[in-house]
This record gives sequence, structure tokens and C-alpha cells, in this order.
Amino acid sequence: QIRLTMTVQVVPYNPHWPLHFLQIKNELEVLLGSVNFLSIEHVGSTSVPGLAAKPIIDVDIVVLRKDLECVILALVELGGFIHLGELGIADRHAMKPPNQDPARNIYVCISGSFQLRNHLGVRDLLRSDAELREEYGNVKQSLASQGLDIVNYTEAKSEVLQKILLRAGILTGEELELIKKANAKGERLSAIKTERLTLREFVLSDADKFFELESMEEVSKYQLNTPSTLEEAREMVVSNIKESYREPRRMIELAVTLEGNFIGRVGASIMPFKEWTDESKPQIQLWYSFFPEMQGKGYATESMNAFIPILGSDITLEIECDPRNKRSIGMAVRLGFRKISLTEKAFMYKGEWLDSLVYHKEL
Repeated sequence: QIRLTMTVQVVPYNPHWPLHFLQIKNELEVLLGSVNFLSIEHVGSTSVPGLAAKPIIDVDIVVLRKDLECVILALVELGGFIHLGELGIADRHAMKPPNQDPARNIYVCISGSFQLRNHLGVRDLLRSDAELREEYGNVKQSLASQGLDIVNYTEAKSEVLQKILLRAGILTGEELELIKKANAKGERLSAIKTERLTLREFVLSDADKFFELESMEEVSKYQLNTPSTLEEAREMVVSNIKESYREPRRMIELAVTLEGNFIGRVGASIMPFKEWTDESKPQIQLWYSFFPEMQGKGYATESMNAFIPILGSDITLEIECDPRNKRSIGMAVRLGFRKISLTEKAFMYKGEWLDSLVYHKEL
């Protein structure tokens, strides 16, 4: 079983971190031996001697814009990296490496970009300013002790980070505002905790369990667009992660965990305007799926009761299901939805005509 600790962990400075960076740098230099790049930089708090940090090595591969595509391609094809994209931060491309020993974040950054100057400026100032370094470390440890997830943690330390950047004097006022916006939660959601469950944004390591769930006949027979391979599952999770950084967000899908274990998912998407039954209200389609052994225990209902309120008000919610899917019908009824329509042979899927049963609820 996959167990994920989603609260931020901050630990005292580890003198082995520079050695970990050198190991990672050497690995990257081998992969990038046939392409052009400018430098490989150790950034983030682990790059500052004496500073408490999350035990993850942050690395920036600095490139000219003309070399960006070649560097990303080399990492993907030769190193098995997954390109996550900019994730809301221009000119900084997140790359997910297959090796996480030691734990690392890898970014490909355009030379001269404000985000790169941010990383390097913060690092260099904290290395030279002991007082500011201590203040930043104390803030980080205090926030981590509150059990914050990464979304709230990043936003909460934004104030002291702005102070550091102002002191460094390397960014314009407009760039400082962009950094502040990037560190804000935006459309990303904090973890939602119920009596028994946690609903949170997907992370790439959910892909294996997501594929296992959606590959089960008992689950997939009522699902459309299920992944047929683990690679497709990873692509769907990556797409979900990218969507979480989009503003405005058109789709929300959250992983549901029980004691740290992935047990299912819940989701919602804004339907195209032409499909709205009431043109004055946005229409949002809901879905959910859970491992069979987790069904019949109230987890799906508990999840949806926590999920629906974050979608807002003055909206129409829709659940569309196969009439044979008695569990989904029962869920719709328990959530207070009313039956709108039953369409026979609504569409063809996997060589079979399927009926469509639609339920609505007004908020």
C-alpha cells in the first residue's frame, strides 16, 4: 500500500545535503552530455548551510531559451523524467525524476528569468546574512510544527520570503508581485479532512494506485476514458496536476485517502455552456470511484459531502450514470439529487450501447 505524508516536514540542516546535490548534479551531467546547458545550480533551503529545510534537494538546470526543448527531451528520453510543465510559473519547467534517493525537485529554468533570479538571489543572500537566515528558519519550523500541507505552508511563508527578496534587491516590483502570486494558493486546494478521510490534490506518486483502481473490472465497467496502461494513468495524473495550477480552474479531482492510503477519487468539471439546462447557472458534473473493498462503508458519501461545498453556490450539480450502477444511483439519492432523465442507447462505448441516467441538484 502507498502511504503519503502530506504535511510539510522541516528538519535541521544536514551537512550531507551538498554531497547529495553533487551526486544529483553528476547524474544530470551524464544525461545532458549531448545537449547545451549553462549550469546546474543547488537552490532552495538545502543549499544554505545552517538553514532548516524540507529534506529535498532543489536543483535548477539553467538553459538558454533556444536549448530548452532539447534539454527537456534529453531528460525525458534518456532519463525517464516526466515533464510536468510550468505549473503556473513562467520559464520554470518542473521535471519529475524516476530516482528519489536522495529526494529531489528538478527544474529547467530559462537563463535570466525572474524565477531563476529569485532562486539564486534568495540562496546567495541567506548564505551571507545570518540574522535573516535564522529568522527564515524559525518561520519555516514554526509553520511545519502546525501540521500544514504544502499549499498552506508555501502561502504562509510568503511574507518572510518577500522580505528576503526586497533585501536582495534583484527583482522589480512587478516581479515581486508575480512571486507573491505564485506562492499564493490560487485555485489549488488545501487538504480537506473529514471524520475518517482526507481529500487532497493528486500527486504523481498516486498514479500506480489510480491505475490499479481504474483497471478493476468492477470499477471500469461504469467508467468512461479509463487508462489502459500505467503510462496513460501517469499522463492523466500529470494532466490533473497541471489543471490544479490553472486559473480559473475548470476541473477539480481529488485523491481520497484513509490513514494515508489511497482508496478512491472524487471529481467535478464545469460542463460546456451549450450543455447547461439552466443558462443562468453553471452546470457541474460530478464523479467518484472507490476500491471495491472500500465500498459499502460510507466513504464515498462522506467524501462527497465534504467535496460538494467547495464547489460554491448558485450552481447545478449533475451525476450521470449507467442505470445498472446501483451504487451510484444510491449515492445520488443519499446526496439529495433528483432524477432528471433516462435516455436509452445514449452512446456507444467499447462496442456496446449504453443508457444514461441523469440526476441533478441545485445549490
